[in-house]
Amino acid sequence: MNVGEPTPKRLAIIGGGSSGLITLKYARDLLPDCEVRCYEQSGSITGAWGHPYPGFVSTSTKYTTQFACFPIFEPTVVDDAGKSRSEFFRDGEFGEYLEAFAHHFSLLDHIELHSKVSNLRWHDATQKWLVTIERNGSIAIEESFDAVVLCTGLVAQPRPIDCDVPLLDPQLLKQSNGFDGVRDKTIVIVGGGESAVDFADRLACPELNNKVYLSLRTGIRVSPRYHPIRSVPSDFLRNRLMLSIHEDLRNAIGQRFVELRIRHRAWFERLFPHRSKPSRVAETALQQTRSQWDYRLTKAAKDHLFNMFHNKSDVFLDRVAEGRITIIGPPTDRSFRRFHEFRSPPLQATNELPIDPDLVIPAIGFQSTVAQLTGGTIRPTDFSLGCTNVNHPGLFAVGFTRPIIGNIPSISEMQARYVCKLLAGEVPRPDQIEQRNRIDRQRRERRYSQIDCQHIYPVEMFSYCDQLARLMGEYPTLSRSGGIVRWWQRRLSPASTLHYLPSNKRNEPRFMPASLIALLLLLKPIDWVYRRFVR
Repeated sequence: MNVGEPTPKRLAIIGGGSSGLITLKYARDLLPDCEVRCYEQSGSITGAWGHPYPGFVSTSTKYTTQFACFPIFEPTVVDDAGKSRSEFFRDGEFGEYLEAFAHHFSLLDHIELHSKVSNLRWHDATQKWLVTIERNGSIAIEESFDAVVLCTGLVAQPRPIDCDVPLLDPQLLKQSNGFDGVRDKTIVIVGGGESAVDFADRLACPELNNKVYLSLRTGIRVSPRYHPIRSVPSDFLRNRLMLSIHEDLRNAIGQRFVELRIRHRAWFERLFPHRSKPSRVAETALQQTRSQWDYRLTKAAKDHLFNMFHNKSDVFLDRVAEGRITIIGPPTDRSFRRFHEFRSPPLQATNELPIDPDLVIPAIGFQSTVAQLTGGTIRPTDFSLGCTNVNHPGLFAVGFTRPIIGNIPSISEMQARYVCKLLAGEVPRPDQIEQRNRIDRQRRERRYSQIDCQHIYPVEMFSYCDQLARLMGEYPTLSRSGGIVRWWQRRLSPASTLHYLPSNKRNEPRFMPASLIALLLLLKPIDWVYRRFVR
């Protein structure tokens, strides 16, 4: 749909979780003359993480994860050393937020629950999308739409592995009682992402009496929910000044900064004191072991891997220090009976470890079901910028990006706004979209060589959101920010998608210490030279 073209008469949104809800909200705002229907397979609008297992804690803060169009959380920190985790979504709080969002914007009347979309195909004769819908398990009915937005998300289907040992579906572990029957087992979890280490942490609980191994091919960047030096959520230290440094420089410096911080914590505490200035206590033996593993995992994830394998589920390091989780290397073959020893750096020769697991849990990520839904005619790589189909102007995807750093709901909001503005004719469809998509895909395959870019569109959240914001004319420039004072305040406050709204007048405190701000300003001339050299 180009600028000036008529808006669609009927729009189908497939998936009613967080991505589907935010798309529905903007579709109703920007397409008032369009009939919009949202189809959700389950009986809930809260998506994959709305009502998770007891004890769940999100890895991104409430403030940075909330939708910019429904901001109810402030960037405040409870002074309890992170014990309450109140800055993060806990248990079912994210689901409660989504339900409040849906009620606030009167979205429920446009959502059909227990409605499974089993097929999607383009009909040349009518120039319509034919959507096959099974309502409450009844006979499938085919309906036609002018445009379709796919919002089924990344967690629709776990990526399989080739293994002789019985596999445990990771989707079962996301249920509230998913761990009850996994007791007295020897378990190998494959993967180093947030889901993998979360599974390992929960399965290693003493009452389950499991022997848990975490199998890693490389190191991982473990970014704590609470920064160990400043004792505030790490999200609040990530501001637009830091993000303005080129990602190559930022990652190279960040790698060394983290390594130095782990090895010389006392010195860093003097340089960057805690907000509450607690008394320093000598590290216990467990804390020292934890720090050693933190350093080993980070050291083995250097260079490009440092940018790719990143998670904020840092609690699992306590279980590693206690000996409840054993870090091992990859299996020697598909039998999963012998494994390499984990080494840092991983290229060194390793010993082989004999292990006899009862279960293997594949936690190496998820893949889209777009190909299955469309009979193989549509692939994830067909979507420019991860959201606009290059062959069909009326087909879009929201919520399929894999954030290297960031969260999916905030990215989905930017995608939803962009997609709906395309449909409304407020922004033009990019010229030479196929060529642009091919070049972009090749660049991402080079940069993220360890990620399967055929199924996943990896992004760094704010670089990607800035790209969409520029296409919509929403980038937070000096004029859009309301003056230089407001612009500078936004550069230093916690980065969030609220910054793309010119009318945002919310309180935005600064958490980054002055010494680190000065260091970033000193880096800016190097950043300018580097960017010019790269270009």
